[in-house]
Amino acid sequence: MTDFDENRYREIGDAAAAASWVENSSVPEEDKEAFRHFIGRFPSLRFAREDDVLLDHYEAVDQVELPAWFRESRATLATIAPYSLLRIDAFRFDGSPRETPGQEYYEISPGYINEEIRDLLLGHARVYLFGQWFASDRSCLAIDLENPEDRRIFEFALEDMYDDEAEDRPLRESLTPVFASYADLLGHIVEVRLPNGDVVTAAT
Repeated sequence: MTDFDENRYREIGDAAAAASWVENSSVPEEDKEAFRHFIGRFPSLRFAREDDVLLDHYEAVDQVELPAWFRESRATLATIAPYSLLRIDAFRFDGSPRETPGQEYYEISPGYINEEIRDLLLGHARVYLFGQWFASDRSCLAIDLENPEDRRIFEFALEDMYDDEAEDRPLRESLTPVFASYADLLGHIVEVRLPNGDVVTAAT
């Protein structure tokens, strides 16, 4: 069995191409505005969107059904290309113990890291993991699978989830909404660290 090459199912384009993806999409207008803001902040970079084959692959690997809105968002504009680390300025909503993300970078990579984490987050918290602080699980980002029409992005520390499980507390109580949508998250990115180590700061 050959390895699945995710890059075959990503379309890469410059800022002009990414802008056309957004304008030709059917995402809500507020998402389009957030996507436009993201693209405008990094006009010199390249962007990626994902096709149905790759989105189906995510579902098959983790045995989940991704919400339609999340699939549509990633199919419109997924991230920076090539794969890079991303820093945000702040959360949209207050409430997280990590209200000031600071200088930490996030890795945006859909999927549970291993079977143990999948069992914890899918089996008990009913969320789908797609991002976390680089080399740390103290701040994770996920979408809600229990309420698939809820487009908010939720944040949590993985250690809090394990503590909840050990103390027989509902794991979902450790989830904090921090962005209105996936597009809203991208609109809050202010710095990109490219694979070669170069750092690009938002233009606006």
